Amino acid sequence: MKKSFLYKINTIALAACISFSSISCDELIEINPETAIDASTALTTRENVEAAIIGVYVPLKGLTEYGNRLVTLPEALADNGMATGKSGRLVNEAANIRGAANHFTHWTTSYNAIARINYILDAIPTLQGATVTEDLKNSYIAELKFLRALYHFDLVRAYAYIPGAVVDAKNRGGVPVVTTAFKTPAAALEFKPSRPAIEDVYTAIYADLDDAIAKYGTGGAFSTPGRASKVAVQALYSRVALYRKDYPKVIEMSTAAIDTRGASLTNAGNYVAAWGGAVHPESIFEIQFSAQAESNGVNESLQTAFTTLVQRGNRNQTGGFGDLVPTPSLLSALGITVTGNGTANAAITARSSDVRNLLFELGTAGRGAPYVETTKFLGKSGFINVDNIPVIRIAEMYLNRAEAYANTAGGDVNALLDVNRIRTNRGLEPSLALGQDLKNEILLQRRLEFAFEGHRFFDLKRLGLDILKPATGATVAFTEDVILPAVPQADVDGNPNLKQNSGY
Repeated sequence: MKKSFLYKINTIALAACISFSSISCDELIEINPETAIDASTALTTRENVEAAIIGVYVPLKGLTEYGNRLVTLPEALADNGMATGKSGRLVNEAANIRGAANHFTHWTTSYNAIARINYILDAIPTLQGATVTEDLKNSYIAELKFLRALYHFDLVRAYAYIPGAVVDAKNRGGVPVVTTAFKTPAAALEFKPSRPAIEDVYTAIYADLDDAIAKYGTGGAFSTPGRASKVAVQALYSRVALYRKDYPKVIEMSTAAIDTRGASLTNAGNYVAAWGGAVHPESIFEIQFSAQAESNGVNESLQTAFTTLVQRGNRNQTGGFGDLVPTPSLLSALGITVTGNGTANAAITARSSDVRNLLFELGTAGRGAPYVETTKFLGKSGFINVDNIPVIRIAEMYLNRAEAYANTAGGDVNALLDVNRIRTNRGLEPSLALGQDLKNEILLQRRLEFAFEGHRFFDLKRLGLDILKPATGATVAFTEDVILPAVPQADVDGNPNLKQNSGY
């Protein structure tokens, strides 16, 4: 295991204490402080830089990021998830009640991580050591630029509107793009960014992804999906381009990822088993938890949020709370027939041939009347509440490309090939849909394929669609304030250039 370091750098200066984000100076450079080194040598050796890079992945495991809310909220805020109230969590979110605590809250954590990235990037040119080559430096830069692109993208897709789906009267712009390492108090204090145009943020993300691909060259760096690789950059690029509605780029990047990893797409015979291993075979990039101590705990891990089960098929042992469960419309779309859902007599009476519905089953009665729950997250690392979390799977590349083709003149045939690759691999007959029906089919397959993986709200948002809430019969209009979360008020108060989102 690599050493961890607490870099002793002037806590005010290194604060990159970017005033708008209220970054804690200590947090900025802390990586499990077991030892400390002098500031003058903090990031001048390979060992120290590698330790610092590993530290940039750590925030992604936290509750505000993929450890919970970047996965649970897109289901709760949309039409996939309904709250059971068994622990009181996610109730307001599933009801789309406007409030800073009821929406995405990863602003400060993300800018904290971006500040770390910028500091490491600034140090890489001076990196020394007998084993330090230009190729190694380039791979570090590529990995860091992937991570910076990911953090900026997750910020802009949450806190701002998405290109092509904007409520002009409520548009406050994108999010600040931070690419500078601030090393003096004066520089940090002078940085009072505004919110650039949404397109400008996407342009900056493209720049980081382009540079990452170029720096990786013909190599791919890491083979593990827990670290950024060239194919991970291409896959993220595909997603970012889809949100931007840059369909030629979606096709280019999805195809590049499929050329490398297309064979890892699971089929009806191994789909369920793929979710039983610590590393999903389709994962191109995932958040990896390597130890029980990294768990977000019995109250807020993904396992406890989504299910009461400890093991698939075992209703005799209760683990989590099952705070968020599938809505009736999602169960129906998955081909599941259930009676008495949420009562003592709950039962699944029929299933379609769609193998994806086998990852949804009745929970236990240990927290109250059982509901049908998802079993995608079941402590697959050998410990309850500890799951590696797929962020990008190869299945997405086929559906991204299908959507891009469907929005390209003459592209329906290619789009149908891609969407049917998913349908037939999941046990369904091929579709014959064309035109708008084909676009609807692609969106449906995205809903089924990525249910409870954190996509649904963003898919509806990027298309400017209203949200129909199956549990209550209500409709959340795309024009409502609750579509965007609040920018932390302390950051708005401290920076006159930073505009708050409408309604907060």
